[in-house]
Amino acid sequence: MEFGRSKRRRRRRRGRGNAQHNPSETTPQGPATGVLPSPRPPQQGQPARAPQPPHQPQRAFEALTSIDPQPRITLEYPGCAPSCRLIDLFCPIGRGQRGLIVSPPKAGKTTLLKDIALAVLRNHPDLELVVLLVDERPEEVTDFRRTLAAYESALASDLAWAAQRTQGLSGADRVAAPTPTPTPTPTAPPDGVIVESRPSSPTPHAPGAMSVGGGRCQVFASSNDHPVEKHIEVSTRTIDHCKQRVMQGKHVVVLLDSLTRLGRAFNNSRRHANSGRIMTGGLDSRALEVPKQIFGSARNTEEAGSLTIIASCLVDTGSAADQIIFEEFKGTGNMELILDRAVAERRLFPAINLAASGTRKENLLLNEQELKTMTALRRRLLAMHAPQQVEQLLAALQRFPTNAALVGSPA
Repeated sequence: MEFGRSKRRRRRRRGRGNAQHNPSETTPQGPATGVLPSPRPPQQGQPARAPQPPHQPQRAFEALTSIDPQPRITLEYPGCAPSCRLIDLFCPIGRGQRGLIVSPPKAGKTTLLKDIALAVLRNHPDLELVVLLVDERPEEVTDFRRTLAAYESALASDLAWAAQRTQGLSGADRVAAPTPTPTPTPTAPPDGVIVESRPSSPTPHAPGAMSVGGGRCQVFASSNDHPVEKHIEVSTRTIDHCKQRVMQGKHVVVLLDSLTRLGRAFNNSRRHANSGRIMTGGLDSRALEVPKQIFGSARNTEEAGSLTIIASCLVDTGSAADQIIFEEFKGTGNMELILDRAVAERRLFPAINLAASGTRKENLLLNEQELKTMTALRRRLLAMHAPQQVEQLLAALQRFPTNAALVGSPA
């Protein structure tokens, strides 16, 4: 009898103050992302707590209404890389875009992602930038961190100087104020110099994963000297964090390098590749379930913000598994940017196959004059080889200072 009483006491002690979940707020893996549990009401004999404001449970991310990627994310700015102008013309990016950069080895995909990152920081102060590097070389991770941190610091200095000028400084103050250094195309600082950025708000990431955040830009990386489980943990937590920001009404751009290495990590994990059915190239039939969910989470929503994912995908690596991964993701995106090895071998960058690249429903992102000009230009490029296409377009970019002048539309 005494045993039964003590058992009931222990059960009551464990139940005090525990949070309870509404069945609609839970998933098979636990509480839904972004949903806070409602507190348990005080039971008989317990002191009443202070009244809490009523909690309005958020809708699940997947329940948000998906719409077409809009408005356009313009990458062109004075002094930008040619890749930014070519992407604006041939593969325009909208908020909520799900884009693939299909690249053979050594075709310049990492540099292309870096150009996109700098353009987003430069042109769109309302966008939050997240760079996710999975199974990447450690030196590439360091280069990404230093380049983005240095560029964001330079932008902050220029904005502060511009704000001082608009406030009408006196002549003495103008002399004492530092002269801003123009940085149209910033480069990474010398080796051994690490540019620190101001600390950002705490975000969930895997312990041991390299992360640097400064305001609107965050870099999450799990380099190739980390185990497979670390790659998976960093990727899933980063995407969950981005989903929470979208549900808070923010607009997030994720640059993922690379989707192929992410698929390899899940294929090498016993926890995710456990179906027992092996496809061509040694790929488990269930290995790409979570990577597809990660890439498919990119969308523009009616009720909240938008999540844009631009991910690189490797081809022509000599691995059958890499080709299968590319084929699985080929039809899931709504923008494809194809890099050509023949163009890269001729040292023409960006090595883009312009005729094969494009965006679905580009008429929603281009104005009437741009759409008309690009349609005529694509028909002309079909008769050229890929290296000749890039040569012709690079020459045109040098003749016209802006894309508006190139297509003949008003700026």
